[in-house]
Amino acid sequence: MAPTPRPGHHTENSSDGAEDKLEFQDLKVMELHDEDAKGWKYRGEGAANIVLAYHGNRPSFIGRVLRIRKASEHDSGMHIRSRKDSKPILSEDERKLWRECPNMSMATTSAALEHLYASEIMQPLLGKENVDAGLLVFLNTGFLEAVNENVVAKQPEWRRKDAKMDTTGRVALLIADHSSFHNMAGKVRGLPQTITIELKPKWGCLPTAATISEENIVKRHVSRFAMHQHLKFQQGKVKSLSKYSPLDLFSGNVEGIHKALVALFETPQNNVRVFLKGEEIFGGSENIGSTDEEIMTLEEKLAAVSVAPEGERIPGFQRLVASALNESKVLDRLLSVQKQDAYDIEGAILAYNKFVGMTDDAAADDCTEARSETSPSLDPDIVSTTLALETEGEQKEGDQAWIKSLSWEESRAVVRDFLIAATAKNCCLMVTLRPLHNRHGTAFPLPSASLATCPTTGQQYIFKVSFLNLDTKRLKKMPFYHSLDQQIVNAYKACSKQPAEQLCDVSST
Repeated sequence: MAPTPRPGHHTENSSDGAEDKLEFQDLKVMELHDEDAKGWKYRGEGAANIVLAYHGNRPSFIGRVLRIRKASEHDSGMHIRSRKDSKPILSEDERKLWRECPNMSMATTSAALEHLYASEIMQPLLGKENVDAGLLVFLNTGFLEAVNENVVAKQPEWRRKDAKMDTTGRVALLIADHSSFHNMAGKVRGLPQTITIELKPKWGCLPTAATISEENIVKRHVSRFAMHQHLKFQQGKVKSLSKYSPLDLFSGNVEGIHKALVALFETPQNNVRVFLKGEEIFGGSENIGSTDEEIMTLEEKLAAVSVAPEGERIPGFQRLVASALNESKVLDRLLSVQKQDAYDIEGAILAYNKFVGMTDDAAADDCTEARSETSPSLDPDIVSTTLALETEGEQKEGDQAWIKSLSWEESRAVVRDFLIAATAKNCCLMVTLRPLHNRHGTAFPLPSASLATCPTTGQQYIFKVSFLNLDTKRLKKMPFYHSLDQQIVNAYKACSKQPAEQLCDVSST
């Protein structure tokens, strides 16, 4: 049985995630039934979604993956179903927060919200060529129950304890399989194999906001990732500290990027995975580093896409990926979005409290008539310079005066930009590469893909870079973000007071 088409969208002839901007009511594609479950296999998952890759022969699905929402063990299926079938996902305050995007306010499912957020917020910031907003698909219960059997069978045990697939969700996102070049897959004989590396870049800069309190000043000197490692270590979530530094990855030069990649391969912690033809060949659990066996397996598998001799394939691959990332400039773009968090969570939480404490912007106007004419606009550079010249006591008073001076609209902007930056700080990045020539010397160029050369072998590759997991960060999580920030800082400060043999150092920062 073929998937049931829905009006108002592409089906078989859809491009790789590219689509025109549509009204919310047009966001309908197809419905998948029990018979359509064949061919969908577990690929992986993040904190909120499970990803299924297609291994069948349906033209509609080749080169695609399904992104299905996860449900907590404590969720009620009936609660989820009724919420998704009727009420908008966003709260009243969130609809005000994203009022420039009215379609988001109308979304009644998480999948629809993520599609709209990706297309209307993240694509303009990160580039449409790097962000696939996906297509909405409707899933019946039979389909979900059938694919869930495969998920349970393939899901790592540590993931299974975390959450299960939401079999009542009914709506999912069909997006491009970024581990392949869809427009040539299955159409050309002799095509070289595709290799993909998935990274979790994390926060790429140190905050400089004047709103950071004196007791938390360490945040200006040690990366968030390095500090968070100490909290995870104390909680038993990791067995050793990662050698990776996001500051290296976002350094803006190929040597820094290469250094970051080498560290990620030594201590993956689920922050790096490698796929060959869509099958994972390196990566794994969050709490372990790479073993000698895993390194040997990866070295062997890379022979399919590298002319480098044995023992030199992993270093060559790391150099190749570093070169591709440096040439693409996507890290620069991602960093610029992360920097939209100009006031740190310590400033953003104050703006959040003011934003949710006002009923609307009219009430804000009444509260801010007496604002000082000397600071009519919100300029982070001016705020930072002014507060840096003050004593600790004066700075705290300055912080209070600063937040009191914010209008409702300025508070909204601070919170909105913080949440957008949070998406950029927690996304995934995939670099997909394929040798330009096969073993017989036949070239397979692709006009839409860029070209990179391996510095160690001279071998040429076509490549593309894609962003994933660009989830909407919810307004109600702001207090949690603030609490987590304090936990991370406190854990690091406590750890830094312990002996060096406790693995509490800042060498990776």
